[in-house]
Amino acid sequence: MIIPEGSRFRSRWDLVALVLVGVSCLLVPYQVGFVHRPILLSSIGLYLIDAFFLADIALNFRTSYRTGGVEVSEPESVRGRYGGGMFGVDLLGSIPFDLLLLPWASVSVGGVSIVLWARVPRLLRVARMFLIFRRWEAQGRANLGVLRIAKLAAVATLFLHWTASAWFLMDHAAGFPPDSWAAVEGLVGETRGTQYVRSLYWAIVTMTAVGYGDITPRHNLEYGFAMAVMLLGASLWAYIIGNIAALVSSIDSARAVFRNRVDSVNQYLKNRKVPQELTRQVRDYHDYVWARYRGISAREALQDLPDSIRLDVLAHLAGDLTRHVPLFRECSRPLRDVLLMALQPRVFVPGSWVSHAGEAGAEIQFLTQGQLEVLSPEQHRVGVLREGDYFGDLSMLLNEKRTGSVRALTFSETFSLSERDFGAIRDTYPEFRDVLKRVSSERSDLSSDLLLEGVLL
Repeated sequence: MIIPEGSRFRSRWDLVALVLVGVSCLLVPYQVGFVHRPILLSSIGLYLIDAFFLADIALNFRTSYRTGGVEVSEPESVRGRYGGGMFGVDLLGSIPFDLLLLPWASVSVGGVSIVLWARVPRLLRVARMFLIFRRWEAQGRANLGVLRIAKLAAVATLFLHWTASAWFLMDHAAGFPPDSWAAVEGLVGETRGTQYVRSLYWAIVTMTAVGYGDITPRHNLEYGFAMAVMLLGASLWAYIIGNIAALVSSIDSARAVFRNRVDSVNQYLKNRKVPQELTRQVRDYHDYVWARYRGISAREALQDLPDSIRLDVLAHLAGDLTRHVPLFRECSRPLRDVLLMALQPRVFVPGSWVSHAGEAGAEIQFLTQGQLEVLSPEQHRVGVLREGDYFGDLSMLLNEKRTGSVRALTFSETFSLSERDFGAIRDTYPEFRDVLKRVSSERSDLSSDLLLEGVLL
């Protein structure tokens, strides 16, 4: 059985894998740099993590992949791609070689047990972290900016941790010469926590090029290591800051473009001496569109999509309509699809008029979000329309003018079906006439009450 790459199970598995990669890549360097000998509890934890990643290898041989926008799920292709790619790296990072060396755990190299040195290949799992982030970015599992910042934060954390571990290990392996930085700082014999904090402090100061000078290299080996960290750290830090700045800039850029467009509209309204109340409604509308859609209206988001994809998106957006509104529930699938493709999204701000009494019925409105109040010709409220309600069909079918008005109580969103599209669908699909006859007997209680009040929408 092939598991879809974008399935919920695979995503949750990848989340667990990401956490365990972090645990492995933090624990192993810490043990090598500061503990120097295997500890039972941490060893058991690592072996359990190894078991997970061995299972992950088996799962990767059964997980589909995407290329060129096409999901490949043929078993032979999946096995060939993974076997010729990440399999070797994953296997090398998951086999517990140190188990074979446990009988000789007391043997040390550079003051560190050979068992711990045999655990270093587990750091290759960091490649799995990058693959998971890349997969989530391609799938749009979360906000792209958030994912990229999380990846940069993970890279910076691992670099600092590994640098701190190597910085202290270097002096430990040399036996803490009197002129070493650790000996000068009086860290010989201190607790591991103190040793780690001082080492991490030096790594952060060096990477960020702050250079306070309170902890400095003392001999050639330390100078060489420090220079390498300065070059790599400065480059990595510049890369991280540059990417974060670009992400923030892109967010601000989208906001700036939207605000400039809104300012232009506001300036136009001001120059044309549009009433303040109407100007406020325009401003409220733009604020709503930014908060809900980040400045992209539903119409703009859907207009460039191919018909097949646009239809699926509309079916999702209008899901409650297709399930609860009789007009859609009674239709066959082809007729329902045609109706969905003809719908046009609309947004109304609180207090704005959706329709007026005396207008000819020119469209059917399906309410998907918010509340609309129905007013009598005397402007008395006679009802409230809520999500799933619709109106306009009776005045259109009877060719009568509306006798009631509709006004938005809250920010409201509707899908509208124009009279022209309605007529074209009715002429093209003979079954539509039968559907209209059936749904005429399924009017909601509110619609019936409105008719009794003499209100026709």
